[in-house]
Amino acid sequence: MLRKKRGIKQYDMARALGVSPSYLSKIETGAQDPTEKFKSSCAKYLKTSVEKLFNDSAVEDIYPEFSNGLKNKLWAVRRELGIKQYDFAKRLKVSTPFLSKVELGLLEPPEDFKNLVSKVLKMEKNELFLG
Repeated sequence: MLRKKRGIKQYDMARALGVSPSYLSKIETGAQDPTEKFKSSCAKYLKTSVEKLFNDSAVEDIYPEFSNGLKNKLWAVRRELGIKQYDFAKRLKVSTPFLSKVELGLLEPPEDFKNLVSKVLKMEKNELFLG
């Protein structure tokens, strides 16, 4: 997610765009679809195009500068499979903020979490978690 990769706080971006942080959170987790006006405002705020910002590709594919230091492919795989973050967190019995931190590489998950994710996604653990 470009906002997080750039170190922009959700509260700050939401206020700058004139929306509530909870609305922005719903957009980011896929719980709600953004309006065209919101997409345009977001792209302008993040100084990128709507096409780059709102698509099904991994952030690292569109913005290669973020591929360094990637610790897992969880976010990209989840998006590729069309699973919303909220739904995936619920299925794994973890909080959405926890899953978000793991996906962004901000938190190293315990082995039992890695094993569960591997089982749920039917993928090898080393395919999902790098290093």
